Amino acid sequence: MADIAKETGVSRASLYSYFENKEEIFRSLAASLHERSLAEAENDLKGNATGFEEAGIATRVQAALLARIAPFLALVAESPHGSEIYDENNRLCGDLVLSSSEQFVAMLTTALGAAARAGEIDLKSAGLTAPATAQLVVLAAGGLKQGAADVATFEKRIAGFVRVFFEGLVRRP
Repeated sequence: MADIAKETGVSRASLYSYFENKEEIFRSLAASLHERSLAEAENDLKGNATGFEEAGIATRVQAALLARIAPFLALVAESPHGSEIYDENNRLCGDLVLSSSEQFVAMLTTALGAAARAGEIDLKSAGLTAPATAQLVVLAAGGLKQGAADVATFEKRIAGFVRVFFEGLVRRP
């Protein structure tokens, strides 16, 4: 708490007036990061982000995956305390992670369903539904995160995956 107080420029007593302990601060920060990443991912999927007004579903999904995962990867990969952050997140924030993940899959399902109805992708010929496709995309992105030493490596992996995956879903004449 002393380190947090020092970094934020407030006294320890002031911190305790807002938070009971450092675990509560951690959860609060994690919740805020989840909320921001979901909001950005939703904007990307809906095409509301600057430059995405006319973007196709693959571009929007790629941006949403990066918005959803990259901030967390950056915290772990680029911090000297990355393994501690990862462990504490698992210990203290499992419910936040699960809820946020479920919300992201629901957003992705909606976007993929809309793209299929608009004829942008053909899920039926691939034997997929929008919910199943959303799950596949999220699971694949999680796997691509493993072993990525930094966000740039993860971004390259996501770009390649999305390109190949969505090329297989393009409606052919």
